[in-house]
Amino acid sequence: MNTWTNVNEALPDADLAVLIAMSDGDVWLGYLDGEIWRDVGADVIAWDRVTHWMHLPPAPGSIEEV
Repeated sequence: MNTWTNVNEALPDADLAVLIAMSDGDVWLGYLDGEIWRDVGADVIAWDRVTHWMHLPPAPGSIEEV
């Protein structure tokens, strides 16, 4: 099961698409480009807006699905 990870505890691998939770309650698809958060359109997201991240769920019918 996927769970939210606080950005102060761990960060995702570089360039891995993840769900990112924002301080205003929004949830976006994005990735960490080195030390810069970006949305899927490659626009920069202010670091202090991102509070948590989570791996994407597996595709329907995939081996990882339980």
